[in-house]
Amino acid sequence: MSRATLDFFAAQAAARRRTAVLALLFALAWVGTIAVVYGLATLALGLHPGLGLGLVRAGADRTRDLLGVAGIVSLVTAGGALVHGVRLASGGGASVAELLGGTRVDAGTADPAERQLLNVVEEMAIAAGVPVPTVYVLAREEGINAFAAGFAPDRAVVAVTRGAIEALTRDELQGVVAHELSHVVNSDTRLNLQLMALVGGLTWLALAGRFLVRIGFGRDDGRVRLRARRSVVGLGLLGVAVWAAGSVGAFFGLLIRLAVSRTREHLADAEAVQFTRNPDGLAGALAKIARQGSVLHSPAAPEAAHLFFADGLASRLLATHPPIEERIRRIAPHLAARLLAALPPVPPAEEERLAAAFAPSTAGVTLAPQVVRARALLAGIPPALAVAAQAPASAGALARALLVDRDDTARAGQLASVQEAALRAEVGRLGAAISGVDRAGRMALLDLAAPALTRLAPADGEALVRDLRALAAADGRTSVFEWAVQRIVARRVVPRAPRSGGRARSVEDVQVECLEVLSLLAWLGSSEGPSAQAALDAGVSALGASGPWRILPRGRVGAARLEAALTAIDAAAPRVKERVLAACEACAGADGRVIPEEGEVLRAIAASLGVPAPRVEGGEGEVRAAEA
Repeated sequence: MSRATLDFFAAQAAARRRTAVLALLFALAWVGTIAVVYGLATLALGLHPGLGLGLVRAGADRTRDLLGVAGIVSLVTAGGALVHGVRLASGGGASVAELLGGTRVDAGTADPAERQLLNVVEEMAIAAGVPVPTVYVLAREEGINAFAAGFAPDRAVVAVTRGAIEALTRDELQGVVAHELSHVVNSDTRLNLQLMALVGGLTWLALAGRFLVRIGFGRDDGRVRLRARRSVVGLGLLGVAVWAAGSVGAFFGLLIRLAVSRTREHLADAEAVQFTRNPDGLAGALAKIARQGSVLHSPAAPEAAHLFFADGLASRLLATHPPIEERIRRIAPHLAARLLAALPPVPPAEEERLAAAFAPSTAGVTLAPQVVRARALLAGIPPALAVAAQAPASAGALARALLVDRDDTARAGQLASVQEAALRAEVGRLGAAISGVDRAGRMALLDLAAPALTRLAPADGEALVRDLRALAAADGRTSVFEWAVQRIVARRVVPRAPRSGGRARSVEDVQVECLEVLSLLAWLGSSEGPSAQAALDAGVSALGASGPWRILPRGRVGAARLEAALTAIDAAAPRVKERVLAACEACAGADGRVIPEEGEVLRAIAASLGVPAPRVEGGEGEVRAAEA
């Protein structure tokens, strides 16, 4: 299995362990908050017994009171967590970006800084093997900062402050974006959203307490009777207690954020440097943050502090990130002394001179091969097609155009399957422009269109999937490229159905489906029975399945059966998916090479399982439509 795939599944396992730690820390915070609420409420109501709730009692009554407080705290925190969770589940990373004041960057932007940001994000996402995320800019934030958020790699967003895109060089911005995409690949973004929901539940106590304080200590207009007024003041005292307890909960939440996020920043720094092979860029960005600051002024910044690239809050005592100086020394020890010399605040007049004097030098830097390839792919895409990939309507037409044949006669037959006249004309126009783009470039176009396709309405997404199926079948066969495009697009635009029945916990539970997938890959790599069987054997060995498997007849492996098999495997446990993908890569590479057809199927399989694609090339081939 490729290193990228191994890293993804290892990171998922680590993320699940961190989720367990997070649950334990939250439980401790919940218990501590209950204790504080009970103690403060007892004190407040003891000082004001006129409220009549009588929490100052002994024995069994006190136990009952404690359980009552625990129930109230649980309801409030659970309700808060549920509200936050629903909001995040519906909007994902986009809802976080918008909560912080972010605006989505339009592909047609005339702002040079935003254009550069889009280009860097596209380049790094394609190089990393993940769908291009939606890009946001926090326009009102002058500090240098960024974050990534999303429940899955194909639903992620990257947000960068205005201060960052204006102050950072391209290499520095590339280092920051690579750091954030490392969080995407390592499943940190999912954990961080879960953390926002849980901590949001704790902070709801503070909101409830503030509401009671406003009732209890609001302006007295003289129309409230004295006895009633005393009771209302009692509510105010109770509100103070709940508010204080909520603040304690928020403090516990900050500690949880600190415990979860600090170690992940060092790992993301290291992976960004490993990926870009340019530590100077990331170190230069950190040095500029130390000089210019990274604080965000959005009221929602405390809630999302653990998501940021650098500390987004002014407090250094409970910082959610390691010190800047420590991060620079770890990733670029050869530059640390020179960069750290510029850390003290400097007059504005000196800033430009220091930026030039301490700017990291990229002379002699050898970019990672995947970054070089991503740049070449993007450079080969005609600008008109890149623009069409950015808006939902035109991205849908572009996805259809990817399957349009180069031959005029065949293309006319395909376009007849598109019902709407205006859409048919647009697909034809884009298809003519795409005719000069090779298969790898077409896959890169699909990556560029990923954020726009996500924004399609459900009905439009279903229509797109139907049209892709009709376009692919118009000539009586379905090529590997056509099937891969259909599968990748369907995963993105069609809502996933809830799982029915139990989740597959072992390879044996999806053994039949694995045989379907591996047989297809084995036949793609060889037309000879013995060599195809050898490829299957290599896959079965990597799968860890028992007993010899006989390869399915070549004519039995079809697109429809393959889709059903992948749907079943997608519902399996993560450790089963890991072994299946390892088997697929071993099968494809059994003869020491991965041909274009195998590469495209591997990419579609990865998309079907919701993991980064293996870094292999794609090309032409055929998936037979015959069914057993």
